[in-house]
Amino acid sequence: MAIASISFACLMLIATALPLVRSDYWTFRAMEYPRLQKWVLTLAAAGLWRHFGWAGNWADYLIGGGLALSMGYLSWQIFPYLPIASRQLKSVKQHNAASPDDQLKLLVANVLQYNTENSRLLRYIEQLGPDIILLLETDKPWQERMAALEQSHPFTLHAPQDNTYGLLFYSRLPIHGGQIRYLVEPDIPSIKAQITLGNGERVQVFGLHPRPPAPSESRYATAKDQELLLVATEAAEAALPCLVAGDLNDVAWSYTTGLFQRISGLLDPRKGRGFYNTFSAKSILMRFPLDHVFCSSHFRVVRMRRLGHIGSDHFPIFIQLHLDKRYTNGHDTPTPDESDKAEAAEKLSKL
Repeated sequence: MAIASISFACLMLIATALPLVRSDYWTFRAMEYPRLQKWVLTLAAAGLWRHFGWAGNWADYLIGGGLALSMGYLSWQIFPYLPIASRQLKSVKQHNAASPDDQLKLLVANVLQYNTENSRLLRYIEQLGPDIILLLETDKPWQERMAALEQSHPFTLHAPQDNTYGLLFYSRLPIHGGQIRYLVEPDIPSIKAQITLGNGERVQVFGLHPRPPAPSESRYATAKDQELLLVATEAAEAALPCLVAGDLNDVAWSYTTGLFQRISGLLDPRKGRGFYNTFSAKSILMRFPLDHVFCSSHFRVVRMRRLGHIGSDHFPIFIQLHLDKRYTNGHDTPTPDESDKAEAAEKLSKL
C-alpha cells in the first residue's frame, strides 16, 4: 500500500505539472481540462500518502512539498471561478436595466450532430426567448429540424456540414455584414456579424467552434490557437461592443484562454459566478467548461444559466446581457503585456 500511495502522489504531481509545458501537443493540452478533478485527487493522494507512505526521509519531504505546491497552484487557478470570487463581468438587476431594447439574450448549444432530438432545445428557446441562437455540430438534417426558428428569427447565417463542425446562426435582430468564414482550416467555419439592438446600437458578434486537440481530431492545438487569436485580434480592434461565443474546445482556465482574453480584452462572465460546466453532459465526474460567451466591457450580466439535457453531450449556455457604454470602467479588463503580444504574433506567423 505504501508503494501504491507514493505512486499515486507522484502521478498527481506529474498531472499537475504537464500543462506547464507550453506545447501544442494534445497530451499537454488535455491535462489542462480537469483542474477541479485534479484538486480532489491531489487531496486524496496527499491523505493516502501521509497515512500509508510516510517514512520521514528526504524523499517524503520532497513529495509533501510538491503536493502542497500542487494544491496551492490548483486552488489559485480554480478560485476565480467560485461564487465567492470577484466577478470579472459585473451584474445588473433586471429591474435596473433601463429597457429591453438595451439587452441581448444569447443561447449557445452544441447539439451533437448525431442527436436526433430537438424538442427539449426548442422548449428552452420558447421559454427563454433568446435574441440570437448559435447551434453547433449541425448538418442539413438539423437545419431542416430547426427550420421553424426562421419564423421568429428571420435573420440567419448557416453553414451546415456533416463533419460535426457545421453551424447555424439565427437572429431575431437585423444582421449587418454577416460572413461565414474559414479562418484557418478549410472545413471549419465560423461567423462574424453585426447585430442591431432595439435601441439602434450595433454589436459585433463572432461565433466559433475550432477543432480540439485530441487523438481522434487533431494531435496539435496549433490551428485552434490560431483561430482564437485571429478573432481575439479582431475583437481588440473592433469599434463596437463585442461578443465571442461558441464551443471553443478549451477550458475557461487554460493558458490559451487566458491569452485570448488578454489579447482581445474580453471578459469572462463565469469568473465569480461558477464553473458552468457544459461538457460532458453524459458524465457527472468529468465535466468541463468548454462552451463560452466572452463580452467586451460595454456589457453587464442580467442572468446566466447552464441549461439542462437536450440529448447532446453538451449542455446549452444562456446569457442575458445589458448594454451600457457608460459602464466600461467598472470591470477588471484584461490587457496584454509585451510577451503576450510576442507569443500571439509568433503563433499567427505560422499561418
